[in-house]
Amino acid sequence: MNFQKIIKNITEIDKNVINIIKNGLKGSFIFCLIAIFILATYTSVGEPIAFYIGISLLKTGLFYVVGVIVCGIAFNKIIND
Repeated sequence: MNFQKIIKNITEIDKNVINIIKNGLKGSFIFCLIAIFILATYTSVGEPIAFYIGISLLKTGLFYVVGVIVCGIAFNKIIND
């Protein structure tokens, strides 16, 4: 697939889908901030369970970012076809 065609498809996403993607990214950003706060708590307290919880939440938040973007692009593709 041509790279210019991919960029064109991404720039022509419906406004409603873009709003959904933005809200999903905001939610996952807050989720990642909570995870970073828990990891910062781990550095001061030194409790290993805080580290595992923080890392798990951070991985989940980053996976959610990717999921929101991919699902938004796929949903836009379904709407257009």
